[in-house]
Amino acid sequence: MSFEIVQLNKEVFSGSRVEIPAFNPQEGFAVMSGIKESAVADFAKTAEDFVGINANIDGVQTYLVAKAGTDNGDTSFEIPEGQYAKFVTTEKERTAIDGFIGQSYGEVMGSDTVGVAGTFNLEDLREADFTLYIPVVAK
Repeated sequence: MSFEIVQLNKEVFSGSRVEIPAFNPQEGFAVMSGIKESAVADFAKTAEDFVGINANIDGVQTYLVAKAGTDNGDTSFEIPEGQYAKFVTTEKERTAIDGFIGQSYGEVMGSDTVGVAGTFNLEDLREADFTLYIPVVAK
């Protein structure tokens, strides 16, 4: 698995959020993936060109399905300008995507040049392939 470092501009997204339960290794990604899949399906009924953001919002682990701008839902989140590790996969099945996200974090944490720089990630669902951005900082 490889990644490239890209520069993203600051961007504000707003949309609908759902709480993500703590990961349980005995259940795997199934519960979390089901919640995310349902949230995306609900948002997709009324919107196009949206993203998913995994973040801790108000002390709660959250999955925010959102569009660019501030008037697309009850929750906003700002993606700060900076460097991001960009990962791309053609995977479509949600549980496999969440496994891919976990592997991506492993790649960044094992990197000799960068480390994780935030407590969120951006799932760009506007792309043809699943694209993940993880904020990074040079080591």
